[in-house]
Amino acid sequence: MQYINDKIKIEQIKSISTKDKLAISDKLIDLFRMFNISALCLKNKMIKFKGYPVSDIISALTLFPFMAISTVNSFMLSRFKQLIEAQKDTFFRLKNNEYYNWRNLHYLFAKRFKRLDNDNDDRHANESSEQPQCLIVDDSLLRKVGRKIEFVGKVFDHVTNDWVLGFKLLLLAFWDGNSLIPLDFCYHAEQGNNKKYPFGLFKRQLTKRFSKPRSNDAAGYKRAQQLFVDKITNAIALIKRAVKHGFVPDYVLCDSWYSVEKLIKAVGQLKKGIIHFLGMVKMDKRRYDYQDQKFNAKELKKKLKPTMMKRAKQLNAYYIEVIVNYSDIGRVKLFLTRFSKRSKWRLILSTDLNLSFQQAMKIYNIRWTIEVLFKDCKQHLNLGKCQSNDFDAQIADTTISLLVYMMLSFHKKIHSYPTLGALFADYRDEFIEATVAQKLWQLFIILQVTIAEILEIDCTKMMRVIFQVPEVNNMLKSLSKIIFEDNCSIEFKKAA
Repeated sequence: MQYINDKIKIEQIKSISTKDKLAISDKLIDLFRMFNISALCLKNKMIKFKGYPVSDIISALTLFPFMAISTVNSFMLSRFKQLIEAQKDTFFRLKNNEYYNWRNLHYLFAKRFKRLDNDNDDRHANESSEQPQCLIVDDSLLRKVGRKIEFVGKVFDHVTNDWVLGFKLLLLAFWDGNSLIPLDFCYHAEQGNNKKYPFGLFKRQLTKRFSKPRSNDAAGYKRAQQLFVDKITNAIALIKRAVKHGFVPDYVLCDSWYSVEKLIKAVGQLKKGIIHFLGMVKMDKRRYDYQDQKFNAKELKKKLKPTMMKRAKQLNAYYIEVIVNYSDIGRVKLFLTRFSKRSKWRLILSTDLNLSFQQAMKIYNIRWTIEVLFKDCKQHLNLGKCQSNDFDAQIADTTISLLVYMMLSFHKKIHSYPTLGALFADYRDEFIEATVAQKLWQLFIILQVTIAEILEIDCTKMMRVIFQVPEVNNMLKSLSKIIFEDNCSIEFKKAA
């Protein structure tokens, strides 16, 4: 393989595959070939002139979730260590390197996904042609345990209404009409308003946090600076960067936390008439101009409900549809809706004046895909599980989780898996089965050696005698067939 040399033995994955026509391990290797990690690392100038190639280390890191491994140390203690000869310091140096541009590598992967998808476009043309393309902005909480992690602090969890130790992950993803592609992200720390306890920590806890100097021209320095920029400003920067890289959407989708005037206005200025904003908006005190009068959302609902309320039977929803002027943004369409007579009214805003209520609800529901992404990555792909104190390692680890998501998402797309979780389970189960088999064989060898030591006889001679007994030999062959399939006889001959 062009992208893998003899230092990382990814081909050894085949030794744990089944006898299926197309083993899971073969599919995984094909996936590595398609994305060509080596070429993307070379294009991103992630090069080492000595030691192990960066692409080899990244390839090994992408395999961690399938091995039920979340840390480098646990990898070094596992049987999968045979895949690469590098020691743990090699992995740590890669992840802690402040000069590696992980954001650029992330975009190279996303563009590779897009290119591969275009090659398979004939298969999915009918599915995606009617679907709009969307950029989705949302954040998720990444809990941490170690108080010595660089920049770590307490952030507010809106689900539990409590402050917890960790970071907020602000993510931008691109819906291409059929799949969700994570494009870019940034971490956020919340200093809080209490000057005595910045970031929710005592001063002695702040001083014990890990820190390191970074060069101003390092990629890691720029990522660290984004920690303290407000989320709306960072969200706008993420969207502009995505459009610059060629990911131009029909709509930008946000929930109520990001549907603010500053972001809506920024979206409208990107490509006027091409990119529209669509998002849930809080029914707060912001005012809209309607018939030369200013109303907030509740006042507007009260005024229009008697004459303009309609019912969408297919969605089982009541709604009010109206065009208003909103601040400096200009004309926007508002949808006031509720899904039963007892439920709360909610407000959806769109800069696309031609959008119907049914279309708006259908498009806005695409936003839910990013929630599924967070769930899948946290549950299956080690998102947020990095234990390193170095912030650069946190960025590297999150990037790798999202790269694996992209690879699996593409594989799911071309092989028609029902969910990403089902696909991941197929990969992981095969690795886990191999791990159990390997441990059983190791326990068998240890048992023979222990018995030989107790009886004070030569272990090799004892095993040779055992294999000469027909009943025992047949029993061991049956056991070995379960564990190693047809390769067992070779292993037993070596042991004897």
